[in-house]
Amino acid sequence: MGRTGRRLLFYSAALAALAALALLLPPETLAQCPLCRSALQDAGDRAARTMNLAIVVLLIPPVSIFCTIFAVAYRRRKGDGEDDRES
Repeated sequence: MGRTGRRLLFYSAALAALAALALLLPPETLAQCPLCRSALQDAGDRAARTMNLAIVVLLIPPVSIFCTIFAVAYRRRKGDGEDDRES
């Protein structure tokens, strides 16, 4: 097994371990923060759905920024390796 294969195997095992850990967490840990939870307890289903949508909308910019930085770093790293092989 080559270096790339071992690295892929390591990342797959790490991802599987994180997924297993997420499944073992109690449902309360996956809920909103305590402040949001107390504000929404008596507000009703519509307010809770609106709050969950707002949380998802607020996650879009940081996730987009992270993915962009990751893609640029990946392309730059992969591009540097290709230049060395061609020379």
